[in-house]
Amino acid sequence: MENKTPVKKILILAANPKNTPPLRLDQELRDIEEGLRRAQKRDQFSLEQKLAVRPRDIQRALLDIKPQIIHFSGHGKGEEGLVFEDEIGQSKLVSGFAIAGLFKLFANQIECVVLNGCYSEEQAKAIVQDINYVIGMRKAIGDRAAVEFAVGFYDALGAGESVEFAYNLGCAAIQLAGIEEHLTPVLLKKPQIADSVAQKILTLEPPPVQPESVSQPENRAIEVFFSYAHEDEKLRDELAKHLRLLERQKVIKAWYDRDISAGDEWKSEIEKQLNSAQIILLLVSSDFLASDFCWSVELERAMQRHEAREARVIPIILREVDWHKAPFGKLQALPKNAEPVTNWANCDQAFTDIARGISRVVQELSRTV
Repeated sequence: MENKTPVKKILILAANPKNTPPLRLDQELRDIEEGLRRAQKRDQFSLEQKLAVRPRDIQRALLDIKPQIIHFSGHGKGEEGLVFEDEIGQSKLVSGFAIAGLFKLFANQIECVVLNGCYSEEQAKAIVQDINYVIGMRKAIGDRAAVEFAVGFYDALGAGESVEFAYNLGCAAIQLAGIEEHLTPVLLKKPQIADSVAQKILTLEPPPVQPESVSQPENRAIEVFFSYAHEDEKLRDELAKHLRLLERQKVIKAWYDRDISAGDEWKSEIEKQLNSAQIILLLVSSDFLASDFCWSVELERAMQRHEAREARVIPIILREVDWHKAPFGKLQALPKNAEPVTNWANCDQAFTDIARGISRVVQELSRTV
């Protein structure tokens, strides 16, 4: 008797509340459905759609449909959450932590989540702690780019390709359409499988969950390295003040080049601190990008350690500058929406947002120590 491949259920959750800018969700859903209908392995997928979704509709759909792939189409608001609808069709924000908590309950069946909405990378980071593959958007994405990505992604899945291949094809589809947004989608992988080789489409058996560390060893502070241009020293000092509470709590230990003692070799001391730091802050400005030492020594080593998963590199955008094509351009930046600190009406609000973002990273790292 012939063994049939299990059917993968794709659940599309779409929301475009009355008080939000209109989206071409109908075109996106139609094109996804059409692509799967003509796909080589169309019999291996089934498609379910839920429109004008309210928060309670999500849990009901998960219970009723039991999907392996979840696709969200709609608006995202960065750290504030994803936009669904309330009982009268107005906006209802749902935080990334709330969505991640719900998806965690269904982690034995959900294998991939696609958040095809603006600024959804924050939610993706929360969800990927329990789901194998999550795709989010690092900034705003236009209607055309969102549709092109979705079509390319599901065309590839329908052809039997892996999630990683499908993601790359989706990005390529944006570029082929002549849209300069192919760097907006970002693919995140569950920490336990992030270093594994490319797998066949949506692994049926999720990897075993590793036991989580209960607490951080006493007095084991996370080392934080500041990479900055001296022209930005005043801004660096302001950021340091906002991180001072974390230092007083012995959660972090911050270091920058003004901490070098008299008689020490400054370059070797910087390299030593750079190689031991668990968090590296890149204080981005035109002076930072113009600094040969920042660029060729500190940034180069920081990205090497980032790629090796030895440290978390966080760009902090201090002043307006075109930085997106720099080596760190693919990384999530602070403050919110990568809006430069000096553009904020109140710089204290910007630094507070940065401190909160760094605090979240510290908490994540503390759980793995």
